[in-house]
Amino acid sequence: MKFPVSGVVATARLVVTKARRGRLLPTSRIARIVLIGLLALVACGSGANLAIARLNELPAGAVFRADGVIVTDQQLQHRITLMEFVYGLQPPTDPAAKDQFNRDVAKALAVSQITDDAARARGIVIADKAASDQLNTLIQQNSWTDQSTLIKQLGAQGLSEQDVLDEIKRQQASARLFAQVTGSVRASTDADAQAYYNQNKSQMVSPEQRAIANIVVSSQAQAQQITQLAQSGSDFAALAKQYSIDGSTKSNGGSLGVVSSSQLEAGYAKAAFAARDNSVFGPVQTTQGWNVGEVTDVHQPVPLTFAQVKDAIRTKLDNDAKLKVWDAFLTGKIMAAHVVYVPAYQPADPNSPPPASSSSS
Repeated sequence: MKFPVSGVVATARLVVTKARRGRLLPTSRIARIVLIGLLALVACGSGANLAIARLNELPAGAVFRADGVIVTDQQLQHRITLMEFVYGLQPPTDPAAKDQFNRDVAKALAVSQITDDAARARGIVIADKAASDQLNTLIQQNSWTDQSTLIKQLGAQGLSEQDVLDEIKRQQASARLFAQVTGSVRASTDADAQAYYNQNKSQMVSPEQRAIANIVVSSQAQAQQITQLAQSGSDFAALAKQYSIDGSTKSNGGSLGVVSSSQLEAGYAKAAFAARDNSVFGPVQTTQGWNVGEVTDVHQPVPLTFAQVKDAIRTKLDNDAKLKVWDAFLTGKIMAAHVVYVPAYQPADPNSPPPASSSSS
C-alpha cells in the first residue's frame, strides 16, 4: 500500500475520504480496500490472467465469461445503475473516459463474481436479516424518511430493494472472506511501528489540511450558476441546503470537515488546495457530479511524534501484510476462473494484480 505523508493522519481521523459521504453504502477506507466492493474495483481495477476473446467465442450481447458463466451487457448496465444509486457513482460523459469506465466496470463485475463464488465455496452465507438490518440503518442515515420512499426511488431507476440487499450481502460476504483468508497474518508490534517511524521520520508530519464545504449538482451549467452566486456573496451554507444533491452534507451546509489532499479525488483536491483561504472554487467534475467548493480554514503541516502516529502505523503495517496475502489469494482465483472478455470490454492492464491500495471518489 502506498503510505503517503497524510496516510498516518488520515487513519487516525474521522474525516471525509475520497469515497465521499452521500452514498447509500458508505464504506471505511479499509473496507474499500478489502471488501472488493464495486466502487473500489472500478476506481483502481483488479485482475490477473484475464484474456481478451475473439468475437466468435462469446454470444452476441455478452460482456465476459468467468468460470463458465456468461454475463451480458444488459446485466452489466443494470449493475452500473445500481452502483450509481448505491455508491453515488456517476459514469463520465467524455467518450474516451466512458469507454475506459465500461471496461473497468466489466472487470469489476468479473472480480466481484469470482469473489462471490469464493465466499460460497468457503460456506460464507449472509442471512437475510443481517442485510435487512443494515439496510434499515442506512435508510436512517440517509435522506429517505422510510422504506417506502427508498423503494419508490429504486423503482424509478429500474431497481428493487432486493438489488440493494444483494449488494449489502456481497459486501458482508467479502468482509468475512477477507477475514478468513488473512486470519493467520501476524499482527505488527510497537517495535515494528517504531522501526517504521524511524525509517520515515521526515515524512511523519501532519499534511496541510483544509476545512471545506461542498455543493454537488448534476450539471455544469447549474454548478457555474451556483459558483457565481457564492462568489458574489450569497451564503454558501444556504446554497448547499437549497441545491446540493449530497444528502449527507447538504443539511450541515455542505461541510466535508477538515481534510487533506490525499483524501479527495485528484481533480477536486487540486482545485481545493490551490484556492485561497475563505474563497470559492469550481465548478469541478467528479464521479459524484459537478462540485462547487468553499475553503473556510487552512491548517499548516506540523511534525508528528511517534506516540501520535503509533496506532496508525501499526494499522498500516497490518493492512499491508493482510493485503499481500489477499492479493495472492485473489490473483489465484482470477487465474483459475479463466475470464474471457469480448474486445469492446477488455479491461486496462488485464494481467496486472490488484493494486495494494484502493480509493475512489
